[in-house]
Amino acid sequence: MKKEETNDIVQYLIPQLNKLGILKEYIKVDVTTDKSGKKRGDIWISTKKQNDNNFDKNIIALIEAKHRNTNIGDMDWRDAMAQGKEKAQRQNLCYYIVTNCSTEIRYYNGHNDEEIMLDGSVLVKNVPIEVLIKIQTQVSPDNSYVIHRASKKTRPISENKFRATLKNLADIYRSAGLKKGDDRIDPTISFVVLKYISEKELVSRSLDPVIKLWDSFKKIAFQKETIDLKVEFDKMVDLIWGKKSSYRDNIYKDFANLINFPNKLNKEHFDKIFKELDQYHFYRANFDLFGAIYEEFASQTKKKEFGEFYTRRHITALAAKLLLRNEINPRDFRICDPACGTGGFLTEAYKALITNYSLHGRLNNQVNKILQEKTFWGFDNDEKSVARTKLNMFLVGDGHINIHENDSLIGWKKEIQWDIEQFDYILTNPPMGKYDGEANIEFFAYTNERRYELLFIEKAIDALKFGGEIAIIVNDGALEAPSRENFRKKLFDNCNIFSIISLTKFAFAPYTKEKTYIMFMQKKQQEERGNLQNFPIWHYILDYDGFANSDKRFRTIYHNDLPELHDKFDGAISLAQKYIDNKSEFYKKRKYFERSTNESEKEEGLWGRKYGYVEISEINEHNFYNLLSEFYLRPITCKEITPKEFDEILEGIFEEYRKFDKMLNK
Repeated sequence: MKKEETNDIVQYLIPQLNKLGILKEYIKVDVTTDKSGKKRGDIWISTKKQNDNNFDKNIIALIEAKHRNTNIGDMDWRDAMAQGKEKAQRQNLCYYIVTNCSTEIRYYNGHNDEEIMLDGSVLVKNVPIEVLIKIQTQVSPDNSYVIHRASKKTRPISENKFRATLKNLADIYRSAGLKKGDDRIDPTISFVVLKYISEKELVSRSLDPVIKLWDSFKKIAFQKETIDLKVEFDKMVDLIWGKKSSYRDNIYKDFANLINFPNKLNKEHFDKIFKELDQYHFYRANFDLFGAIYEEFASQTKKKEFGEFYTRRHITALAAKLLLRNEINPRDFRICDPACGTGGFLTEAYKALITNYSLHGRLNNQVNKILQEKTFWGFDNDEKSVARTKLNMFLVGDGHINIHENDSLIGWKKEIQWDIEQFDYILTNPPMGKYDGEANIEFFAYTNERRYELLFIEKAIDALKFGGEIAIIVNDGALEAPSRENFRKKLFDNCNIFSIISLTKFAFAPYTKEKTYIMFMQKKQQEERGNLQNFPIWHYILDYDGFANSDKRFRTIYHNDLPELHDKFDGAISLAQKYIDNKSEFYKKRKYFERSTNESEKEEGLWGRKYGYVEISEINEHNFYNLLSEFYLRPITCKEITPKEFDEILEGIFEEYRKFDKMLNK
């Protein structure tokens, strides 16, 4: 082991482990084990002491340690991952840990290198032995989600595995003569909904016992009984939703129009589809089932249309978790998305609250009832989007009751609670571009432009209660265009802006590559309106969101800023507000929430700062109240050159032109 790495382990890492109760007696540094052969592990952690002959047999963790200057994605980090994976497999460990002994630590699935999540968040800190044991016992080739304090109900199904199942379903549909599009989407959603109803009814039966559900058909599908499974499904659907059924007035009545089985599907097809989907438990799925189904089966034209209202779930999850980070005590409050699309923000908000309450032991039947019936509100002017949102809410645990078809820009509708000062939280990704709707522009105070994004921001702020908070996705034009200076001044008059997160331009690829940002704001109390906030805005540039910066958007191992953002966000915002009246204390501690790009990021072509504060005094009429993160964190500087340097540049251009011209005339 290199001397600098040894020093960092002794000086920084081991003291961190000792504080968590992992004492030196349970640690071996830079040694081989009975199973690792000649491969020396940087740190082995065991449940037995060093002098115990069973130390090697009870190893529950391997840490590959690099020096303090190593960053995630560096060649040294990648080498540590490769080494850690090999040694972990030899030692029969399901995972391995990589750290730079100081600021960065990640836990990886030893089977597929996925980052391990603990109770809903990527694990980025050292943990005690009891948690290491749970990681070792719970991680598998199909699972990188570890439960410690959260409810077992929060464990997600594997998205990768489900997508593989969708490909198997595609083969079945192909054999039945069903082409891409609704012919494949409709039956898949129908099966998923019916499977979920069965799961929900097992927890608490609401349907009449005479109605046979999914689990009643297992013998038919798996033991090849002569009973026709298709006929049985038709009976179930007719009893739950049929016009003549005496049972149709039930809690699932809103989903009747989502059930559609094409006639081309016969008994054999039903048997095969049943077997493919029976392995899953869809209750509170941890990803967008509808989005996965749509992306697999929709035509290219449909996908383009889909992109107009689809926000990728890792973005909606980010916004929801950060916005609701302090909601740990159950209470009666309202969350709204006035442009709900497929319901991505609302479903992720639901899951964020479930996780928060579970972690603190505050989830019970009464709390569940409030979440299901009172907390969530959604509006969209497209009836299909409303149906999709209801379905997605239904799949994560319910909360679909208050989703309504409504044009949020046209007036207010008190009968569905779309009114001023109604909601505690709003999170949304409004439409962007030219607005040709019927809303009267004269009724808007922030702008006289007919632009969706500007009009929606004003409406959303008006719908918030005083002191309510909002997370909203906006484009760069709203934040920097000089012509929209007055619009931004109106934002400052009515809101405190906590944070602005700059998303990678590929966040919504391949549907669009428009540069977007998430703004986190709070509606000022009435008496504070018109006064400029007196604390700085924290900016973060999300260069990498865990997916490739390309149209393909496949998951990446080394490029993911989300864990760091989650780790810093709450502390950064809290610090800015805590020391409003104690600036000296703020300046002492702000360094923990500011950093420049590291060497690895610079090699990728990045520069300037990764995240940091922008003082309110820097945002003024001289820069048109510019709110763009890059304007402050990564300004483009001009360099003055001499006449001689200019001539050399011109000569270089002419030389390239001559080469090109010569090549063309060959």
